[in-house]
Amino acid sequence: MSGKVWRYRGYAAAIDFDDSADAFHGRVLGIADVIDFYGRSVEELKAAFRESVDDYLAMCAEDGVEPEKAWAGKFTLRPSDEERRRWEIARAAAGYPSLNAWALAVLDKAARDKAQEVVDLGV
Repeated sequence: MSGKVWRYRGYAAAIDFDDSADAFHGRVLGIADVIDFYGRSVEELKAAFRESVDDYLAMCAEDGVEPEKAWAGKFTLRPSDEERRRWEIARAAAGYPSLNAWALAVLDKAARDKAQEVVDLGV
């Protein structure tokens, strides 16, 4: 999904316009559970996002399960030999001691740059 990203109660959602539904569409990011919501106006979409997250958290509490916050575990990249060569050159030129350290720095910078575009809807 492209477009705006909103945050509410620790959950982030990507916002787009769905031409087929003639409405805005949002989807919570970073969790395996699917939380979608729609609205015909921005205010309606914001309310639907908040309601969807609140409903999800209430459902988890009722079922006695821990709500998902984000994925945990390993993150593995499998570059081609040519990609690995380019990455190693970039890593060395940037002065990082390992490809892992460089990749973490590059990914973190990209995430921080994107985070500046996030609209916080509270809590």
